[in-house]
Amino acid sequence: MVNVTMKYLQERQGKKRGTLSYRYRRPVPGALKEHLGKGELVVPLGKTLVAATKAYGKVDKKVEKALAEAWDAVNGKVKTPKVQPTKTARELFNDAIDRARDLGINPYRHEDDDSDDADDEMREQIADSIADKYRPSYRAAGGAYATGLGDPDNPDDHDDPVGITKADTALLRVLMTSDPKAPPVTIMDAKKRYLQNRFALREPGELERKKDEQRADRAADAIVEALGRVPTVASITREEARKVQAYLKGKVAAGTVDRYLNDIRSIINHAIAEFPDLHELKNHFTGLPILAGGRWGGPTADEEGRPLTVEEATAIRDRIERLSRQPDLILIWRMLEGTGCRLAEVTGLRVVDVVADGNMPYLDIKPHDRRGLKTVASIRRVPLVGDALDATRAALKLVGDSDMLFPRYGVEGGNTAASAALMKHVREITDDKLARVHSLRHNMADKLKVAGVEEADRKLVLGHALGGEGKRYGGPEARLEVATRALRKALA
Repeated sequence: MVNVTMKYLQERQGKKRGTLSYRYRRPVPGALKEHLGKGELVVPLGKTLVAATKAYGKVDKKVEKALAEAWDAVNGKVKTPKVQPTKTARELFNDAIDRARDLGINPYRHEDDDSDDADDEMREQIADSIADKYRPSYRAAGGAYATGLGDPDNPDDHDDPVGITKADTALLRVLMTSDPKAPPVTIMDAKKRYLQNRFALREPGELERKKDEQRADRAADAIVEALGRVPTVASITREEARKVQAYLKGKVAAGTVDRYLNDIRSIINHAIAEFPDLHELKNHFTGLPILAGGRWGGPTADEEGRPLTVEEATAIRDRIERLSRQPDLILIWRMLEGTGCRLAEVTGLRVVDVVADGNMPYLDIKPHDRRGLKTVASIRRVPLVGDALDATRAALKLVGDSDMLFPRYGVEGGNTAASAALMKHVREITDDKLARVHSLRHNMADKLKVAGVEEADRKLVLGHALGGEGKRYGGPEARLEVATRALRKALA
């Protein structure tokens, strides 16, 4: 006879006096709790010790396999899709409060209030109806337990609820207490509220919304990855804030670290203002050392790049013109060269954004549903002078039925594709990492400066924040006139 040690066998009293049931109950190692989303693995084994003993070995093997796979995933031995819960514990709690009220239950009441007897009875009835949905007898047609580890073919499995969803678990907890407490605010709660309110203030296009979500995701994920947990906002210490900075420093450039931290600061500051239980909290990410230049870490010299030399610019332009299969790429280069615009500002132009006639032709740079803008100052009219005007008119003739000036690149990801295509030509001429497509913007800045154009007027052309100097200009027509005069002077 084989002696089997059943370490995780648990005997339980049944609902009826004198009845027993058995289950396999095993704690999940701390390092696997977040991955598996639970603190223990529980599988019914039957109503008799004989049945439980018979089922134990099979269940134990399945659990061992599940834990081994989880360890592999956590240790990076297998690639698993990054799955985040659709709702945080706090969101589930708020939903449960709303569900309780919809069912006619007051979630908050005094325990010693005799008038609440009917309320108690209703709570019990609702709780029982929820639990019934998860009893094996009720779910027999489904063919499996929610845990995926049970044996639905075992007739001795008991009828306790199995695999209750997080949403129903939250509702049951609300029903079973007279004073339910909301779970603490996690960094994921803070991120979601930040985005929710950010989008409520304006209606961003699909691409702009996606960029905002990606930035917020990167900020929150950096905290989780650095600390090894999904922390509550209130639990993050100054030392842990430094740990996040150090973690990022080992992965990305200094200026990027500062931008990540700036996003983190914004998310946490917003949470402190939004959630009453955080109102007195101190944001420990405030005041961390800035690793790059500028307020909150502006771009470093390496990230900004440098102007192209005359020889480089000429050679690159010539190469694009000779080797590009489509004419749009050289037209984009010429427009960048003659306006100082950012690449996304040009590739994202619609036909309606182009005014190619009149005394002061221009590009109307503004956000729309297919392209956002870097800053508010980026919204401007950029004069078209000389070769840039010729290139723009040539582009208009090639548009066809599209509403975008550059149909190939006026789509999601088009700016990245245009950048990659242009950079291939740049790298054939120079391998200097500081030389890039964005260098043309530096070239224009230098031309404006050498021509003696005032700083405020240079900012007007390039789309930099004017600050108090903006008051010296009138409406868009006056600004366009000033910018046109500046650009003509620079390109004379």
